[in-house]
Amino acid sequence: MADATITRSGGSGSGSGNAPAVSNPIARLWRRTSPSLVSVFAVLTAMLFTVPLMMLASGQSDLGAGLNRAFTAYAALIEGSAGIAINNMLGPNDVDVARQFAAQTGLTDRDLRQLAGRAEQIALVGGDNVQRYAATIRAYQDRLDPIALDQLGLQIPIIQEIGASNLRGIGPLLENLSAIPSSEALGLARQYTVQGTINEEQRAQLQAQFPAVADLDDNTLLNYLRIIEDRNGIFAVRSAREQLLVLDGLALEVTDSDAQNFYQIASLATQSRTGSENVLTLDAVETQLLATGITDEAQLAQQLNLVNRLYNENVLTNPDVSTALNEELAPFLSQNFVVYRPGNQPVLINPNTTAPTGTIYNENRPDDPTDDRIFVVYARLNNSALLFFPASFEQLLTRAIPFIIAGLAIALGFKAGLFNIGAEGQLYIAGVVAAFVGFSPIFSGLPAIVHVPLVFAAGVLGGALWGFIPGALKAYTGAHEVINTIMLNFIAIRLTDWMIKSRDVLRDPTASSDRTPIVAETARLGTFDQINAIWFLAVAVLFAAGMFYRYREPIRRNPLVALRPIGYGVAILVGGLFLQWVSVGGILHLGFVIMLLAVWFVDWFLERTTPGFELRTVGANPNAAQYAGMNVKWNIILAMMLSGALAGLAGTIEISSVQFNMPPEFFAGIGFDAIAVALLARSNPRNMIPAGLLWAFLITGTGLMQLRVEIGIDIVKIMQALIIMFIAADTIIRYLWRIPEAKESDKVTMFSKGWGG
Repeated sequence: MADATITRSGGSGSGSGNAPAVSNPIARLWRRTSPSLVSVFAVLTAMLFTVPLMMLASGQSDLGAGLNRAFTAYAALIEGSAGIAINNMLGPNDVDVARQFAAQTGLTDRDLRQLAGRAEQIALVGGDNVQRYAATIRAYQDRLDPIALDQLGLQIPIIQEIGASNLRGIGPLLENLSAIPSSEALGLARQYTVQGTINEEQRAQLQAQFPAVADLDDNTLLNYLRIIEDRNGIFAVRSAREQLLVLDGLALEVTDSDAQNFYQIASLATQSRTGSENVLTLDAVETQLLATGITDEAQLAQQLNLVNRLYNENVLTNPDVSTALNEELAPFLSQNFVVYRPGNQPVLINPNTTAPTGTIYNENRPDDPTDDRIFVVYARLNNSALLFFPASFEQLLTRAIPFIIAGLAIALGFKAGLFNIGAEGQLYIAGVVAAFVGFSPIFSGLPAIVHVPLVFAAGVLGGALWGFIPGALKAYTGAHEVINTIMLNFIAIRLTDWMIKSRDVLRDPTASSDRTPIVAETARLGTFDQINAIWFLAVAVLFAAGMFYRYREPIRRNPLVALRPIGYGVAILVGGLFLQWVSVGGILHLGFVIMLLAVWFVDWFLERTTPGFELRTVGANPNAAQYAGMNVKWNIILAMMLSGALAGLAGTIEISSVQFNMPPEFFAGIGFDAIAVALLARSNPRNMIPAGLLWAFLITGTGLMQLRVEIGIDIVKIMQALIIMFIAADTIIRYLWRIPEAKESDKVTMFSKGWGG
């Protein structure tokens, strides 16, 4: 961190004139730059705090193994979100175990997949366990055929749960109850277990119908009836008792190791093979592995699956696996680019190239020159490769759009001293209104150039009106916007839920699930992959021309000023082409452009306009604003309406560009996540893009993280909570990272007034 000479002076902040002089240049640089990086350090700190939780979740007592698991989790998170990964190059030594096994067994390519699956199963069960189960099968094979062993094994836990003594004693009662229909027996059991007691008259009636009752006291009878109820009838209890008698015939108790082995064997059964058959097959493979000196079944299974993939890619062709690995693999690797990939993509191959960088096209059709969708971009790094998956990055950008726009909605409220928790409800109202305008026959036949703006106008207006309600209540009654917006969230969610589920209101009568009809094609935003590149050039030229006109006088005085509009034009062109390039899945839509315009508009409105200045002034000090002649009530209403309109814009984009219909609870959590995004951006519209991207990053990559290291999504939720906690209590971050206090101008605007204030 920064040098220890950095100190604080009586709360005056780093911008104070009383701040001590710092001679160390690194410390001076840290003092100037670190206050603006509090959010970044909050994220880093949350990630560091989550590492021990990942280690604990892995159950690893070894520190190195736990840290490796945490590193793997974060690597998977980065790959799943940003599409960036570093993987090792495949080398001949990476299949040494498979080569050793193939050389000693004469393995052929036909047996690869099956043998790999069995080795993988042995690794899961455990080689010692397989041998123990096989020994148990052989010890009882004269008295139990494979089907009988499975039947007995599946009943072992049930026998344990009911109790052997209960099953032995309940026999006569089961025989008596078999005389009546099963449903009646179950109803009888439920009657008395609910009642909890049996009076003399009831006992006499039961004894007359079921003679076995005479030998049972009330407590025992109720216990047996409770067992029948818990097992949902007498058949399950009878099956367990029958298997207990089989166990008695084998002179075994249910707790004996052989009995427990029966259960484990039965659990390995498949639809086509009994547990015994499967275990004996695995035992034969385990014996074969031990004979070749291989004890790591998991490693063998991994390498056999890799070799099988190499056969599928025609890298290896010789039917004899040993010959193929010894004679074909090394020459191929010396002339081609092969990366070893974890998970469900073990190898990624770019045939016939040794180029250090390049592009691998869609792996499903690698030889089709008309398929220009990019699968992965690579850069060779000695014995590893840096990979970039545009599809993951495209998904990240798409998921970030609603977070960024909804975050702007919350931030705008913060600037006005209001805490708009109602973005969730505003999203719902806007979404359902936009969906209606999108699918309604009233608007059918409109061209896209009219229909799309109409959908957006309706959605934005719906959100603005839902924001107007708490704004007006706050302005004219003093009712706190937090309570009002929370309640309006519930109203909006339940109202839209009712409308969508009601066939006579908005539900699509042709749909198998609750949702509105699909919006018309003319109501949908386009995607970047559908845009001709000439449009990016046209927009870049027009924008640069506009800037040339705006700065024409400064350019006359200094021609170097012309570099600014040229730079902006080039940035627009390159940015547009890049977005089109990463749109390999066709999901990145023009809502991304609307999002950028929304960020620019909010920043411009707050910083460059009189209404924006008044709004910020009301947020900072409403009494001073009123004294200066500003209409405080109107600014409160305006702020809530604009905040609602932005939330409505986010909801409209999701309906017209992502979902194309409105199912119940579609926006669950986006409005509340937007609060976190706004806090992370410290209410600065310019910071909203990186904050929204970070939030989408944490959400998008969790799937791959769960797949790679089996760490639940709860870890990511904990990380998100820690980030918000550290943002709110930034004193912790300033202390841990030795960050000086921010200047007054850099501090976050107070975002909520007191009750009735």
